[in-house]
Amino acid sequence: MKSFGLTGGIATGKSTVAKMMKQADSKLVLFDADECVRSLYQNEKVLSEVANLFGFESLNSDGGLDRKFMREVVFSDEMMKERLQDLIHPMVRKECLAMLAHAKHSRNATLFIADIPLLFEGGFDFGQSANLVVAVSRKTQVERLKVRSGFSDATVLAILAAQLPISNKQKCADIVLWNEGPRSVLESQVKRFINQHKKFKKTHTR
Repeated sequence: MKSFGLTGGIATGKSTVAKMMKQADSKLVLFDADECVRSLYQNEKVLSEVANLFGFESLNSDGGLDRKFMREVVFSDEMMKERLQDLIHPMVRKECLAMLAHAKHSRNATLFIADIPLLFEGGFDFGQSANLVVAVSRKTQVERLKVRSGFSDATVLAILAAQLPISNKQKCADIVLWNEGPRSVLESQVKRFINQHKKFKKTHTR
């Protein structure tokens, strides 16, 4: 069974591609790093470690993560961002490897895709066969991010500065899915990839 890393930049359509892949192949196993991180931030032990790093201002009054505070700190302080990543990334990789191991022992799994936003920035390696990037132009990325999130120009620039430019990610990628045209064009790229790489099992008839 082949495994692939999937990444892109914020507002490039990476999550859309992941959903398309699942629709194209119901036996594909998808690891969602963002979902994993959200789950980790529900864990009291993890939240306690975050509070130790960033102070109790990083938590809401109910003990949950104050995402606005964390976003402002991480985007304004490179050292604190690295500390958070050093805490969270090993946990995410552990969960990814566990899901991959389970998929390898499954008779039905055809492909394993790990959706990792900071795949290249964090040097995220889980033994993947290759890496895919969902790409758009910088202009399109900025416009989509503003419309989707309503962030200020300063916040948008800070978010984009925290990630490798899409052009750099394209150079690191083995496969690029271009998401500037109609949805149908993106769907055809996804289906082509799935059909080329998923594991086909031969059936024997008597």
